[in-house]
Amino acid sequence: MNDEFKRIIDQLPIMFERLVTSSIKHWNDLGRLPKKGIYVFYENGNPIYVGRTNRMKDRIKEHGRPSSTHNSAPFAFNLAKKAAIEKGLDLNKSRVDLEKDSIFAKLFFEAKDRVSKMSVCVIEIDDPIIQTIFEVYASMELKTEFNDFNTH
Repeated sequence: MNDEFKRIIDQLPIMFERLVTSSIKHWNDLGRLPKKGIYVFYENGNPIYVGRTNRMKDRIKEHGRPSSTHNSAPFAFNLAKKAAIEKGLDLNKSRVDLEKDSIFAKLFFEAKDRVSKMSVCVIEIDDPIIQTIFEVYASMELKTEFNDFNTH
């Protein structure tokens, strides 16, 4: 195994502990946040989505902003897709076409509002490689339902 990769892997449990014990912030009152790192959205105390960014506060806000699109609010988009499946909607459309569908658009708007009511924990991680590896690790450890590592 590559020595640098092993060094990163060995850090993951320590970083994970720092993340899950960090103070919980509410979406509408984020206060001071690191610029770069990993964030976890919590709903009713349950972790449901892990993300990574180099512009923490703005990125977290994008997930729940009413004007956000599928590109800037993928978490809310995945929430809307789950709601659409439960309603029996056909999801065999592009993401752009789903956003244009009036029924799906309403579900997406409701999902963004739902995200805006969630809380979040964050950890500062500057290195993009460590961010990438840790995002996957944290989502696997937390068993977050709405992380989707498929490409679009």
